[in-house]
Amino acid sequence: MSYLPENYPASRETTAFQEALQPEVVLLWEVRDNLLAQLDLYTATWGLDYWEDALGLLNCQGIDLDTRRRQIAAKLQGRTTTTPQVLKDVAETLLGVQVRVVEIFGEYRVELVSEDGFRPGIGAARLRAQLQDIMPAHLDWQIVIPTVIRVPIRTHLGMRLSETALPPRDRALPQADIVPAARLGWRLSVTTLPMRAKEDRNGL
Repeated sequence: MSYLPENYPASRETTAFQEALQPEVVLLWEVRDNLLAQLDLYTATWGLDYWEDALGLLNCQGIDLDTRRRQIAAKLQGRTTTTPQVLKDVAETLLGVQVRVVEIFGEYRVELVSEDGFRPGIGAARLRAQLQDIMPAHLDWQIVIPTVIRVPIRTHLGMRLSETALPPRDRALPQADIVPAARLGWRLSVTTLPMRAKEDRNGL
């Protein structure tokens, strides 16, 4: 009403017309803003169905919105030439953590090493499917997830001991440190058991 001439507010008909028109205009603006939000991947909600259909992503119903957005973003990033930087971007987008790309030229293999403490979830499975699409056929690949293993050490107190004894050393333990890791690769359908870092990797 403030945009109309001064004598219009005195008209009951004009006031009633504006009060009926204003909610419809507000609704139109809300619908417009909602539609435009679907054009941005990171604000889209119901529009994600169209993004996924256009990119050929299937079976995405029931997944949370953040995971769906990461998967679409990774798919868009993987539509270019596959380089270490593209692999890094795709992996970090899907996993949500820092990833280091290690190229092992002599074995024609690429390892994607996640940061310590990462817990694999649906993002790892989606990354595996994405890598199958974008990796060159002559290269093998693995997703390496460092794992921390806690080993309990007992101390002994006895009648003849005045203080805590040093932890006993098991002679069967290897001299080198054990660095376990779980690996997902092209030839692996499930996560492997933790293994020694220096162990032969030919069968992995």
